Amino acid sequence: MKLSRQAALVVLAVLLALLVFGTQMPGAWRDGVFRVTQLPSEMTKVAHFGLFASMACLARLSPLRWSVLRVVLSSLALALLSEYLQNYASNRDSSWTDVGIDMAGVVAGLFFANRLDGEDRPHQKSSPESGSD
Repeated sequence: MKLSRQAALVVLAVLLALLVFGTQMPGAWRDGVFRVTQLPSEMTKVAHFGLFASMACLARLSPLRWSVLRVVLSSLALALLSEYLQNYASNRDSSWTDVGIDMAGVVAGLFFANRLDGEDRPHQKSSPESGSD
């Protein structure tokens, strides 16, 4: 399934909005969500990993085709910003570990994008060397 550039940017914006919402959710709300859903609190780490992996993969693949450097630098800026903003959310703290988890997600997303990109490209057959007898 191919996405248009506009659709890819919309998906990227939705993922970013989810990240911002989760980052700015007060700690009491977040804890309440975990109580109601009975999910472990470590799920936030998994969610950050997944969001950053998804955003990196989407940004790297067609139709966006951001460079690896652009993906890594923009993701690092976003990870640092999201952790900084948590200082202003009620009962939330920033963490260098979370930045590391975010960046691990970026590496996974870039790896996955590389694998998907390799599957989309036609494989070149090597021609046998011509030789004389």
